[in-house]
Amino acid sequence: MSDEAAPLPVLLVTGFLGAGKTTLIGRMLDDPAFAGSALLVNEVGEIGIDQELLVRSGSPPPQLLANGCVCCVMNDDLGLALRDLDLRRRDGSIPPFARVIVETTGVADPAPILARFIADGWIQRHFVLSAVITLVDGVLGAETLRSQPEAASQAAHADAILISKADLADVDAIDRLRGLLSATAPHATILVAGSEEAAVGRLLEPFRLLGLRALPQDHGRGHHHGHAHDHALVTTASWRFDDVLPWPVIAGALDDVVTAHRGRLMRIKGLLRVRDADRPVVIDAVQDLFHPPRLLDRWPSDDRSSRIVMISRDTSSEDAMRALRHTLAPMN
Repeated sequence: MSDEAAPLPVLLVTGFLGAGKTTLIGRMLDDPAFAGSALLVNEVGEIGIDQELLVRSGSPPPQLLANGCVCCVMNDDLGLALRDLDLRRRDGSIPPFARVIVETTGVADPAPILARFIADGWIQRHFVLSAVITLVDGVLGAETLRSQPEAASQAAHADAILISKADLADVDAIDRLRGLLSATAPHATILVAGSEEAAVGRLLEPFRLLGLRALPQDHGRGHHHGHAHDHALVTTASWRFDDVLPWPVIAGALDDVVTAHRGRLMRIKGLLRVRDADRPVVIDAVQDLFHPPRLLDRWPSDDRSSRIVMISRDTSSEDAMRALRHTLAPMN
């Protein structure tokens, strides 16, 4: 891309662990208005799950920024990834794209990311941060905002906030959450969505507008650019295995692990190859709540191995993964 070309818009999608970022981005990528979007997925840990679920034909393959966090000031992965996307777009090695969507890890503080867009001259010439979209869990959001400084920062820096899973919470709780978010981010547009496809489609309309043009904003004004968290407090454990196990065995082992570490695991997610199923199974848990497992239509790549990732504030993820492997490995 020449220096004279208009900077491409970047949408930053953030939100605490399990708020629904990947679900929203998947629906955005299926929307014709977002055709031709490049996607950068940031995950904490060595194995990425989310980018496998966001492969779309006709768009550049999702690029994973693994085992780190783009919000770390000393981590230049985001800048390098944007440079790599620009280079490969110009040499034709990936399909052309009209915008970039960045999905941050759930424990990312957006402030250093916004600072990078302001301070990096090359990024300023080639990209412009169009909007920060923050997902907030309608069931767990209020408590998460009070107990997790990253979640509060994600809300405070948002241009638009989408309260997800509203159909799982009562109306009064959603109203209280809206009030809390309004106080935290008085400048942000706050939208509410349940799980219904039609409702989410309607709520995507403002995001379509945000994604179709660059909206230069002074994201630095009124924002604190310090780090709101210490990544040493967040640990991840991952396991990849090739053996095919029965779903009841896997489900029982996961239930035992979550029960034994109740209140200490922040997130569990996985993509599993299960006996007696010809399609991959997605598992997803937020804190102590497991979402119903779902079948994908197809494997997103040629990799048919099962993979599980656990995230915790302390070493619970490592302990839990060790227990899970101890239970399942002898069955391989």
